[in-house]
Amino acid sequence: MEEISAGLDLTKGSNLKNLVRLSLPIMISNFMQTFYNLADTFWLGRLENQAREAVSIAGIAFPIIFFFASFGIGLVIAGTALVARYRGARMPEKIRELAGQFSLIFLLFSAVFIVIGLGFMDSILTLLQTPPEVFEIGRQYMNVTITSVLFMFLFFAYQSFAHGLGDTVTPMKIQIVTLSLNVIIDPFLIFGWWIFPEYGIMGAAYATFFCRLLMALFGLLLFVRKTPQFIPHRNEWKPKLNVIWSILKIGIPASISQSTISIGFLVLQGFVNSYGTVVISVNAIGNRMISLFMMPAMGLSKGLASIVGQNLGAGKISRIKSTVVHSLVLVMLIMGIGGSILYLFGSQVTGLFIDDPDVMAVGDRMFRIKAVAATFFGILFVFIGVFNGAGQTVPAMMFNVIRFWVLRVPLVYLLSGKLIEYSRLDVTNQILRWFAEPLSETSYDALWWSMLVSNVIASAIAFILYKKGKWLKQAA
Repeated sequence: MEEISAGLDLTKGSNLKNLVRLSLPIMISNFMQTFYNLADTFWLGRLENQAREAVSIAGIAFPIIFFFASFGIGLVIAGTALVARYRGARMPEKIRELAGQFSLIFLLFSAVFIVIGLGFMDSILTLLQTPPEVFEIGRQYMNVTITSVLFMFLFFAYQSFAHGLGDTVTPMKIQIVTLSLNVIIDPFLIFGWWIFPEYGIMGAAYATFFCRLLMALFGLLLFVRKTPQFIPHRNEWKPKLNVIWSILKIGIPASISQSTISIGFLVLQGFVNSYGTVVISVNAIGNRMISLFMMPAMGLSKGLASIVGQNLGAGKISRIKSTVVHSLVLVMLIMGIGGSILYLFGSQVTGLFIDDPDVMAVGDRMFRIKAVAATFFGILFVFIGVFNGAGQTVPAMMFNVIRFWVLRVPLVYLLSGKLIEYSRLDVTNQILRWFAEPLSETSYDALWWSMLVSNVIASAIAFILYKKGKWLKQAA
């Protein structure tokens, strides 16, 4: 059995210490990503006479990019689970084989998505009911951003291998450097500071493209320098159907899970867009701020996935269950504090980005609901980390299908009253009006109430499935 020196051996030592040591760098990475998004929104919100339009474009771009990224994220989950398991079982030759096959899959996926994105962007924006006043600049913004998907996927590939090996520090360092640079150059390209041309809204897109390129190059360089034992041999670059299938068997359900969320966001973005730039702007701000307070849960979920994978490979089940308890306690504590801040100071938080009384009033109402919903989402993330780490990505897919398509999307249209437009029976109309009556004056609030209800139910289902333990028996 060959020893593996790269990363951390998560089958030994304190469970809590391993969880914190592994998750903290991921939290910092998530913070940098969210801070970049917030900074992007902040600077775009400072464009004179274009604040709402600029922030709206950033809000519209989020679900589109998330959709394309969702397939890469699914493959990352597969990579982390498989690499972690092979590291726990001390099988470096299998990790090297995975590196070659993952590279082929990521290159193919990125090429396909770039072609689709560039070829159908007008149709996508039309489908999302993008307001006419931001349609053309939105198309230009998205065309630049979509071409950076290749670099985003390359970094995803590196990140999944590093996390599986127990190294979350190196990806964090790359993100700190590149995202900090992105934040710095954003205003220079948006406003034309110093020697740079004034690109306006497009400046944010160019900054994103450049920094994703750097992120991919740094990841490739450090993979070669820090883990040379995992550089694929020539024959390992050739397609191997059995290895590709083992990747896709985990990656496809995870990708469907992520794409279910992203398609749900696309549908919901179309709902948001129908209410104009005030609601679009508030929703964009809300998504970024919730992402900020969700960072600890996301970090713990990814860290937990690596711990689950390595300990499954080593056959140490009790360590997994102990770490799950630690994760739940930490999530409840952190989300309770963060949610309280958003609940109490939602109006002030919204005003930091757009100093507009109408926007701030909607933002205050939104954060009072989203703050509670995010706490339950954090609990759900812990259980998703367990299932993903075990390579059992079907349960996570099921949660997201239920959360978005059985609950959240139907509830949005039910509570907002938009379903009444499709009803032809008087009895049905009366029932639909009864459900929509509480939000009749602010029907777009249905977006946030549906989030709360769906997160509560999904987290309860996740807890029940975890306690049944079938994920563990299947993975053994």
